Amino acid sequence: MFRYETHCHIATTSACSRLSPEEAVELYTGNGYSGVFITDHFLNGNTTVGRGLPYKERIHAFAEGYRAVKACAKDRLQVFFGLEFSDRGTDVLLYGLDEEALLCREDILAMDLDALCRDCKDRGILAVHAHPFRDAERADGFRMIPSAEGIEAMNSARSPLSNALARTYSEGCGKRMTGGSDCHAKDQPVLSGMQFPTKLSSVQDFIARIRRGEGEIFTLKNIFA
Repeated sequence: MFRYETHCHIATTSACSRLSPEEAVELYTGNGYSGVFITDHFLNGNTTVGRGLPYKERIHAFAEGYRAVKACAKDRLQVFFGLEFSDRGTDVLLYGLDEEALLCREDILAMDLDALCRDCKDRGILAVHAHPFRDAERADGFRMIPSAEGIEAMNSARSPLSNALARTYSEGCGKRMTGGSDCHAKDQPVLSGMQFPTKLSSVQDFIARIRRGEGEIFTLKNIFA
């Protein structure tokens, strides 16, 4: 099986991360992954990118984490571009945008999450509601996102109860389920992701497989923990 991390933050771009590009490559190759999606916090989230910069300069800075991991990985690990978009404590993972596309999409910063997810679906971009019950197992701040195509039903940085609630939410809404580590450090005890019987050829291939209901969520113990 080919295993892929779908939720990873690099210290270059995500202010809450302690994971360097070099550590990310060592972490995932050492644990037998075939690839990783770098989903750093976008410009409206916990980013290292200066908010006073012009928009296009911010996008170039935002992509530095992804570029650094890709440069370190060379041919040892597939590295794909993603992002985590935040709105008032609720987050979505977006797959299918890249640096070039974002340069022309300053408008998304003004969108609410439902409008953003509807826009993404129209453009072939996959939107997944990330860790919907992440706040220490509390559901009082929970917000539904009806237009999100998927829900992160397994986030290995969260508690079993948080993930059980996320799975129930996914099943109740009939949404596609994904798994990811939400990794911020090399020593995170448990990792997760999506596994497939064949290697991914592109981000669009990943999106198509998730939309068809393909792939399995997996978890494993991190050998570096």
